Amino acid sequence: MKTNPDRPRLEDVWEQYQVTRDSIVQAAEHTKGSIAFASGTTHPRFFAMSLDEVEEFFRARLDETDRQACLSLVASAEAALCVDFWERVHGRKKDPVSRAFRGISRIPCAHGRLKVRLDEHILQTWAEMVPQAKARVGELRGALKYRHWLAHGRWWVPKFGRQYDPTGLLRIITELFKKVKLTAL
Repeated sequence: MKTNPDRPRLEDVWEQYQVTRDSIVQAAEHTKGSIAFASGTTHPRFFAMSLDEVEEFFRARLDETDRQACLSLVASAEAALCVDFWERVHGRKKDPVSRAFRGISRIPCAHGRLKVRLDEHILQTWAEMVPQAKARVGELRGALKYRHWLAHGRWWVPKFGRQYDPTGLLRIITELFKKVKLTAL
C-alpha cells in the first residue's frame, strides 16, 4: 500500500510542538523584559498592555499551541493505525490480528464494502486480540473524543473526565503502540 509522504509522524508532530512552544516562551520573555525595562523594543501590539495582560496573552498562545499539538498527535496516531490496518490486509500476514483485519475489510454492506472505522473496527480488534492493550485502547478512545471536540470547533461543553495535554497524549499513544508492536510511525 502506498502511503502519503506528507503524513506527519508522531516524532515530526512532537518536534513541531516543541519548537513552537519554545518560540512562544522566548517571545514572552523578550516582551516582558522590554516592558519591565522600558527598552522600547516591544512590538506595537503590546504598547498599551500591562505586564499581567502580556502574560495572559502568551499563556493563551501556549494553551492554543498545546491544543493544536494534541489534535495533530491524535490525528497522526489515527493515520498510523489506519496505515497499519491496510498494510496488514494487503500484506497477507498470517498473524491473528492481520487475519481479523482482513475479515473486517471484506464485510459487505448495502453500498459495497464496509467503511473501516478506527474505533469500532481497528481499536476494538486490538482490544480483543491483545488483552494487555485493552486499557491503552480505552485511553486512546477518550483522546479521540477530545480530538473530535477540537476538530469540530469546540462549540459544545465537553465532558471528558480528564484533562489532555501533549505530553500525556504522546504517552498514551506510544504505550499503545508498544503493546500492539506497531512500528508504522
